[in-house]
Amino acid sequence: MIVNEFVAALQNKDHVALSQCFTEECRLFDYCPSLVGRESAFIYGKRAIDMYYHNAFVLGGFSIMDPRVVDDRTVNFYANYRGTVIHALAQIENCTDGVCSLDNSLIQELVIRPA
Repeated sequence: MIVNEFVAALQNKDHVALSQCFTEECRLFDYCPSLVGRESAFIYGKRAIDMYYHNAFVLGGFSIMDPRVVDDRTVNFYANYRGTVIHALAQIENCTDGVCSLDNSLIQELVIRPA
């Protein structure tokens, strides 16, 4: 399932593998940074996701802890923003196969919100 690949890439801080979970013309919205005094992230496109998470992992001190896959579209985790931890929920809103459970499924839209 694509949600498992997404989680593994986040845990391994692998921005390349993370971007490979998405379609070329994808969207990722992350509202959690606003809770730590940063701007929410509105990221458009696979390449932008690669660059954003490269910076987040390498320069921004971002990591996740204790991820729990809820279903084919949802993962519950703790996001660590340079020592400030926020309970987060990532929800795949749309994917290429419609159900997000096939082996070749890719994420078209993902939203991360405070849980």
